[in-house]
Amino acid sequence: MPLTKVAEFLKDVDVFISQHAIYINKLERAIKEGTPFEHKDCHSCNFGKRWDELVAPVKEELPEDIRAVVEEIESIHCEFHEISMQIDPENRGETDAENLERMKDLSAKLFQKLLSLKRLIDKEVKNS
Repeated sequence: MPLTKVAEFLKDVDVFISQHAIYINKLERAIKEGTPFEHKDCHSCNFGKRWDELVAPVKEELPEDIRAVVEEIESIHCEFHEISMQIDPENRGETDAENLERMKDLSAKLFQKLLSLKRLIDKEVKNS
């Protein structure tokens, strides 16, 4: 059942969101100190690995409304990491502060979308 896979992913959603907050904090610290930062793409962070394991394989089997939210989440998550990769803490750029703000906004948006996905899944499971 594809919904149970998504529900399994969502039970740890708070952990994944806090990891993104930590990622932003570490990146900010690296910028301030001018130290190296290990960037991750949207498939190599813990969120992405778990998503690719549980949600991505069942995406096409999900009801249309849920699949639409899943696709939005994937898009926001990958954009978060793409923006992160534009920042080189060892070589500060004029757009670093702006990019960090965009990452924070995307992280908040990602959290909101994950919560709405959780509500959709809970409703769907309850009605089935």
